[in-house]
Amino acid sequence: MSLREFCVLMMVCTIWGLHFVVMKFTIVDMGVPPLFYAALRMSCLALLLIPFLKWHTGQMKPILFGGLGFGALNYAFMFSAMQMTTASAGAITIELYMPFSIILSVLILGERIGKWRIAGSALAFAGVVLIGLGAPPEVAGQGFILGIVLMAFAAMSEAVGAISVKSVKSVSPMQLLAWFGIIGSCVLWPLSVVLEDQQLSAFAPETRMNFGLAMIYSTLLVSLLAHGSYYWLLQRLPIHTVAPSGLMTTVIGVAGGLFILGEKLTPILFFGAFITLSGIAIILWRNREKTTPNEPAIITETSL
Repeated sequence: MSLREFCVLMMVCTIWGLHFVVMKFTIVDMGVPPLFYAALRMSCLALLLIPFLKWHTGQMKPILFGGLGFGALNYAFMFSAMQMTTASAGAITIELYMPFSIILSVLILGERIGKWRIAGSALAFAGVVLIGLGAPPEVAGQGFILGIVLMAFAAMSEAVGAISVKSVKSVSPMQLLAWFGIIGSCVLWPLSVVLEDQQLSAFAPETRMNFGLAMIYSTLLVSLLAHGSYYWLLQRLPIHTVAPSGLMTTVIGVAGGLFILGEKLTPILFFGAFITLSGIAIILWRNREKTTPNEPAIITETSL
């Protein structure tokens, strides 16, 4: 890995990691309805990527399910979870995406896994259970555990999307992102209309500038710059070299929650984070040994 590639990888991890801080600040401190925030983000993404939108005969079913997982349900659960959990706990819990992907690959694709990946998955789940029990005092009793559960559902949704996209052939990442934006908009807007109110408060004079900056961050930096740079790296480097970026993203997300938002890291939450990330590291280590040149890259990342 060259110095330039390393700097690009660190930029991607930083953008993705700090997105947990941006989401938490926008949804909680600014009071923006989470589903509305997610719906508007996906609509902005869809508008930007309209030139890439193309119908793919025979592949629209997995693209549809991929969009439901990566562009709709994951954000519905993730953004809602950020109302109740902390940025640091959310950044750790979303890593369940990887063990969920392994479980689904066994159930749906019939793949076989060894004892090390089973152990890694078990550690990851055990760590998240501890995180749920380690609520900081200021959020305990206010739905923290429910927030962890919703973030786990977000990870599961991403895993479903990844398994679906794994069967898609000869479709560029930008074309997939364009469809994810369309599908996400079609799902998230009705959910916001039915389940939320006061959406227009996001455009109040005291919040509209910060909300606009949050939308720019989520759409341009997270979805376009970070994802585009990630795919650029995957074209130049082996998958097993780029895949561990998820761990660095989590570390940055946790650090952002602690140092920017002033969240507290309880001993139980710290121990849960250590166990979870250890399990993910084991999975990544085993995946590195089993990676093949033709393995689809999108399975290695989460969709922030």
